[in-house]
Amino acid sequence: MHIPDAYLSPATEAVAFVVMAPIWMVAVRKTSHSLSSRQTPLLSVGAAFCFAVQMFNIPAIGGTSAHALGATLLAILVGPWAALMGISLELAIQALLFGDGGILSLGANCFDMGFVAVFVGYGLYRLLVGSRSGSGMRSIVAAGVAAYVGTVSASFSAGLLLGIQPAIAHDQAGHALYCPFGLSVAIPAMVITHMLVAGPAEAIITVAALAYLRRTYPELIADHAKPHLGTGLRLARGLAWVLVLTPLGLIANGSAWGEWELTELRRMVGYAPAGIMQAKPIIRPLLPDYGFAGSTGGFLVGLGYLVSAFIGCALVAGFTRTLLHRRTVEPMEQSSPGAPGGSLPDWMVLPNPPCTVSSSHGGPWLERALLRMREKVASSIASETVARQAGLLQSVQPTAKTVGFLILLLSVAVSRSFLVLVLLALAILVSSAASRVPIADFVQRVGATTAFFGLIVAVPVAFQTVSPGSTIWSVFGITVSVGGVHSAALILLRLACGIGLAILWNLTTPWRRLIRSFHSLGVPNLVLTTATLTYRYLFVTVETLADMVEARTSRQAGGLSKREARLYAGTGSAVLFSKSLAFSEELHLAMQSRSFDSFPKSEPSRRLSGVDFVFLLAAIAALAISYGVSGHVA
Repeated sequence: MHIPDAYLSPATEAVAFVVMAPIWMVAVRKTSHSLSSRQTPLLSVGAAFCFAVQMFNIPAIGGTSAHALGATLLAILVGPWAALMGISLELAIQALLFGDGGILSLGANCFDMGFVAVFVGYGLYRLLVGSRSGSGMRSIVAAGVAAYVGTVSASFSAGLLLGIQPAIAHDQAGHALYCPFGLSVAIPAMVITHMLVAGPAEAIITVAALAYLRRTYPELIADHAKPHLGTGLRLARGLAWVLVLTPLGLIANGSAWGEWELTELRRMVGYAPAGIMQAKPIIRPLLPDYGFAGSTGGFLVGLGYLVSAFIGCALVAGFTRTLLHRRTVEPMEQSSPGAPGGSLPDWMVLPNPPCTVSSSHGGPWLERALLRMREKVASSIASETVARQAGLLQSVQPTAKTVGFLILLLSVAVSRSFLVLVLLALAILVSSAASRVPIADFVQRVGATTAFFGLIVAVPVAFQTVSPGSTIWSVFGITVSVGGVHSAALILLRLACGIGLAILWNLTTPWRRLIRSFHSLGVPNLVLTTATLTYRYLFVTVETLADMVEARTSRQAGGLSKREARLYAGTGSAVLFSKSLAFSEELHLAMQSRSFDSFPKSEPSRRLSGVDFVFLLAAIAALAISYGVSGHVA
């Protein structure tokens, strides 16, 4: 049921995205209000279970294959809107990393397997169960019937989208440009296959899963599920046993209906549809068809399928938990006189106070250097003026922004395409302008940092000859190769993109929220406390050193010699840094002795919105495109 790219016309794919966009927005809002924070592990494991279920291909009519969806089961456990988000994330990862379903047809696949399957199945389940709590045998049977009807309804929707293609997109000879089978063939082929094979499998899996959960985790069957702590981990262990069996899905080696290769399709209809033949792959999947690229042996194919199952389920569970996790704000415990733990001092948590920066840099060189250093620290680290403005990246939730920027940094690291890096650089500049970052200062900082760290590597590379037959340029007796210049430019551009992302990430996020985003991702409290102390002490140290210089020069009779200035600057810096290090150690020991064992929870985390969801999908798409294009370049 995963429709590949080029089987639908561009107009159909665009309409599908237009239809799904408001549905996704409503789903994000509904999920943020209705999904309990304790249900999130159940949703992440359930979405991963749906991924695993869809890897079990079942032999179907005419040498084809089919698979279950798990959509109704997930909707019964966590609600339809959260199930829609989980299925959408799962389908996106399948398309981007494994090539199962198209990138451009993602909207259509989410409509069929996410919206139709989920809401038809869940709606029928609620109709059959009524006002009952959902814990009796009637609810188990109703779930099986609803899962069957939901899967068949999704197959009808997919058959309808495929079947209208010959009528809306064909050449002058009457040949279809995309899917060549009309409604009279596509709908019966999809519906009958799922009525006889995938539908019964869906019903059996749903009934068996609910019966198992009813016996092992009875609290999950209630309408308002409140799993006990640790339920997600125990469910994940059970899911691991399911993943071990996924290579059984290789038994059905026939292609699913509507997912043929071009040669197979040409043999079936006698011609190759022009739209499918001219289509070029948008990305190169990391594990194409759930296996290692080029693997032919039975053992390697099975191993690749198993590895893909574990990687895919881990990514689905991780992204679902990160994106849809609703964090409830817990009030801070009142500190008792004996153990004032659970909070940080105000000077570590509150925003930095504005510092006065001198715009004139006259006087001795030591004073000028320290004033410039203080100005840079104040503008780049201490000041949060940009982060507090209304802008594009400021509207993204800090945790989602942290995850997205880490994915973008990874896409820069894996990219070997000059074009992709240029597009990333342009995207960074556009995002900076949309986030109200001063462009001139931003470009200057990125350029200076790139030159400082990159030229020492890039310049020697430019003078290397890649191969004996490569093109050589000789200017004023200096010989460089075209390949060397290209490699050097690639190094500088990749470094500039990475530095630009890091600076933009820091400028658009207040420091305490940036630290808190790492806390929500599971970074140890000790690391976060150390980073916070380092951040504050850097500002305090530079300020103190500048004050010392001003005090020294105001009491100095005559100017300092260069030797005296260097000696004073070195001694003063060493003393200040050693004292700040000693003070930080004493402060940390004092915090530990007073039972400090957690990060402060005084500030609520903003719920995820549609902007956050789109930002993360864009980051994932950038990573997939960078990897895919780089694979073709290599």
